[in-house]
Amino acid sequence: MATLISKPARKSVVAEVPKKVASTVSKRRKGETVDSFLQALGLEKYSITFQAEEVDMAALLHMTDEDLKAIGIPMGPRKKIHLALEAKA
Repeated sequence: MATLISKPARKSVVAEVPKKVASTVSKRRKGETVDSFLQALGLEKYSITFQAEEVDMAALLHMTDEDLKAIGIPMGPRKKIHLALEAKA
């Protein structure tokens, strides 16, 4: 009877990259920035607010309605932002 010798499985380099970093890298590849996101919604006039608050796409994805309200984004634009973010999910 022949004995089978198996080689140890190779680890994927991608699997070793923390999810947060991998997520950020993939978003950058797509070229999505807060500025481009807001521009696509016709809300580019709020870009300066997000820049002043140092909000990037990673942070924007986790912002609540209250967070947006706290930085001075009016109700209509807040709703547009949340609808667009939900559509991306």
